[in-house]
Amino acid sequence: MDKKIYTENKYIWLLTSLALFLLLTPFKAADVPSLEFLSSVSFSCILGTAIYTCRKDKHLLAISVVLSFPAAISYWIHSNHVYYSPETLLISGSLFYSFYIFIITREIFRVDHSIYNKLAASLCNYLMIGITFTYLYTLIELKYPNSFAFPDTLALKDMNKEDGLPHMFDLMYHSFVTLSTLGYGDIQPRSGLSRILCITEALIGQIYLVVIVAGIVSSAKNSELHPKAHQ
Repeated sequence: MDKKIYTENKYIWLLTSLALFLLLTPFKAADVPSLEFLSSVSFSCILGTAIYTCRKDKHLLAISVVLSFPAAISYWIHSNHVYYSPETLLISGSLFYSFYIFIITREIFRVDHSIYNKLAASLCNYLMIGITFTYLYTLIELKYPNSFAFPDTLALKDMNKEDGLPHMFDLMYHSFVTLSTLGYGDIQPRSGLSRILCITEALIGQIYLVVIVAGIVSSAKNSELHPKAHQ
């Protein structure tokens, strides 16, 4: 099999891992054992695929390994309901995703990538931004309880059985609602720090779509999108 299938479409594989991870998150929060394992596997695939993107740069590769190791170990530990030092998971996870957002943003503007790989990379970044803010929101709620106001419903309580990570699934939902500026308002930031982060995420979400994604699409040559039309 041609190795170029993997090397030239690395961000498509990363996007697939991210999509699978997000798809399994509700089942993990609901404490479904078999799907918890699959969620941990998909998280490991995200780490592995992201490390693979840095393989040609030894310095970036070293940094990625250092950041991914505590993130992977702590995630697997928490998947087994051993809530030891949840701060390690949240801080290492947010640092890991922030690092790869920087790496992928730099890669997006390289001319040797296809338009489809660039679009996949931009979508990876968008999803990683939402996950990064999820970790930050959960860390704030962990260290400063009642930083967010949650609706008092039984359905949401059933989705938050992970006592070591308070309301993490709710805050992931809130993060992507904020990132896309839907603004349902069912989960509300109450502290100054949580409100500042929500404003920051909303601005990043809008600016990212307008500047990065729209820029990639508008700058793409017609021959890249419809090669047969120019033959």
